[in-house]
Amino acid sequence: MRKLTALLLCALLTLAPTLTPVLAEGGAIIDGRWLNADIQGNVTEDTSAVLKDNFGLFVNKDWILQAKIPAGESTAGTMEDVIRMLKDRQIALMKDDSLTGHDAELVHKLYALVSDWEYRDAQGVEPAMPVIEALRSIDSLEAVTGYLCDRSNLKRNYPLVMSVGADFTDPDIYITQIGTPSLMLRDSAEYTERTQAGELYYTQYEQLGTYLLTRLGYSEDEAAQVIGNAFAMDALMAEHIKPMATHYQADYFASLLNYYTPEELEALAGDFPILDMLQAFGYQVSQRFLVTEPDYIAALPELYTEENVALLRDWMTLKAALSMGTMLDRETHKQVEAISNAIMGITGETSDDDNALQTVLNLLPVPMDNLYVQAYCTEQQRQDMLNIIEDVAAYYRTMLESVDWLGDETREKAIEKLDNMRVYAVYPDELGDWSALNFAGIEDGGSLLAANAAVQGYVNALQSDKIDTAVNKDKWDQLTMQTAQVNAMYNPQNNSINILAGILSGEIYNENMSYEQKLGGIGTVIGHEISHAFDTNGSQFDKDGAIANWWTAEDYAAFQARAAKLAAWYDGFIPWEGANYSGRQVQTEAIADMGGMKALLAIAAQQDNFDYDAFFRQYATVWRMQSLPAYLVTLAAQDTHPLRYLRINATLAQFDEFIDFYGIRPGDGMYIAPEDRVAVW
Repeated sequence: MRKLTALLLCALLTLAPTLTPVLAEGGAIIDGRWLNADIQGNVTEDTSAVLKDNFGLFVNKDWILQAKIPAGESTAGTMEDVIRMLKDRQIALMKDDSLTGHDAELVHKLYALVSDWEYRDAQGVEPAMPVIEALRSIDSLEAVTGYLCDRSNLKRNYPLVMSVGADFTDPDIYITQIGTPSLMLRDSAEYTERTQAGELYYTQYEQLGTYLLTRLGYSEDEAAQVIGNAFAMDALMAEHIKPMATHYQADYFASLLNYYTPEELEALAGDFPILDMLQAFGYQVSQRFLVTEPDYIAALPELYTEENVALLRDWMTLKAALSMGTMLDRETHKQVEAISNAIMGITGETSDDDNALQTVLNLLPVPMDNLYVQAYCTEQQRQDMLNIIEDVAAYYRTMLESVDWLGDETREKAIEKLDNMRVYAVYPDELGDWSALNFAGIEDGGSLLAANAAVQGYVNALQSDKIDTAVNKDKWDQLTMQTAQVNAMYNPQNNSINILAGILSGEIYNENMSYEQKLGGIGTVIGHEISHAFDTNGSQFDKDGAIANWWTAEDYAAFQARAAKLAAWYDGFIPWEGANYSGRQVQTEAIADMGGMKALLAIAAQQDNFDYDAFFRQYATVWRMQSLPAYLVTLAAQDTHPLRYLRINATLAQFDEFIDFYGIRPGDGMYIAPEDRVAVW
């Protein structure tokens, strides 16, 4: 789940010691069960790695000891290796002048703008100055409104988020969705009680802001004032934005269902010019709007006042400066990277090609995706995925038919949802068409910021044209889901499983793997994604993708009780000394990990002479990782996936097949008594 999913589906100082996780001294187990092997340096030659006590460490110890985190990166692992393979392919496409057609022309033109440092250095920071000067001139609320409602402004940072997506209750129609702005500390709870992750984000924004603002003509005192005002404005907004913890509650999706006509929305917003801003953004006024947090919109008139003009102006200024930093000259680009890397403990620099690719992917996702599909996607990949999906779905049907805590009425609805699940495998049948997009290249005196503005306007027009029109659920929307990603996902809004081409490499999948390796790699990924249809989030959507209750009260209570037991168990983990871990935060992904593993073990049981050791080892290999401590702080604070050492051990320890195959017994670290196991399905 990613865009609903977004509503639902990141001068040089070293990191302060208080922000660094305290490692287990001598490799000791500090969470009562398993050493966190994900943290770089937490495993040494002397660290005990016994299969029956810590399976993930046993399988991956040799790899961990020799693993190197690449320059400019924060992690290494199997997923990261596949990401590297994908990047290398995309970089080759980006630089291949032999490719023809409009997609290739756009990519080559943008790549030239990104990679020609001599050209960018000649422009310096000048492309950003009209934005900064327009912001610096704001001295009244009328001027704030004029700025935000002027479509010619390159960078507008609204105190709300506007997007277009399928309606939550009628997923056959596109609707305008209005949400809360992105906070600099990510979570409104950080503004009342700062965590390690919040300190990291604050340090990053403060140092980056100081550098960029002074680079753009502010004095150090002026920059400090802008940053202070920006955080003050952020804190005022945070008072009216729900903390992230509420996103994991059972009634979260129901809380999003707030519909307003244009007249009602205008009344809700009071003196805040919300309809004018929507039109300035390029969106036509919809028949009705979905407002995810009405209390925030109702509070905007309190925030959008003459008294807060300086705070609003400086909040927009800081965000604008941060968004433009990597699109200017080499000095600015490299210093922004160096500051961020120092704060996160990252050593070395990201290559110019990697930086260029990131910009091209951000601005031209569909043209780049089209080039990748044409160069690398095969029918064999698609057929392999369809075969595994069919096997896993067949198992799920059997499971739903037999699970003893579901009543017949709920069971029928669950099977109906499974039977109506759409499948998007590997690549779209019809490629996206961006032939109407153009922007000025080097030969026409263009700039990265101007190209960004052209793309933003083009995408806004595409989205605006969708408002109040029918959703084609059978069409793969590459704008929101490119296949050239190391990813797979379940989308509850169209009840679909999506297996993307970018993940089909390395230790996750290749055509020459054994059957057991395919199941332990991509097979468990597929099982995981199908399981999302029946996790604590997916279970709130029906077969058509609408938020609807298809459970009896008794069955839903039983389901929530099982989910609560899982969450409580994860609450008990301590990934490093002093860390708090949230089971509610990782609940949906942990349910999917365990549901997917159960499905694949059921498929394995039907095979003759199945090699369980190869299967379990492949699963542990897929989720191995080494991470810088600071990066793990942010993952533990906000990632909805369990840390990877838990994805291995906590998942496998739930199943008799694993326990019995390796002869694991009470007293072993990998043993969990049947009555203490937490798998929901």
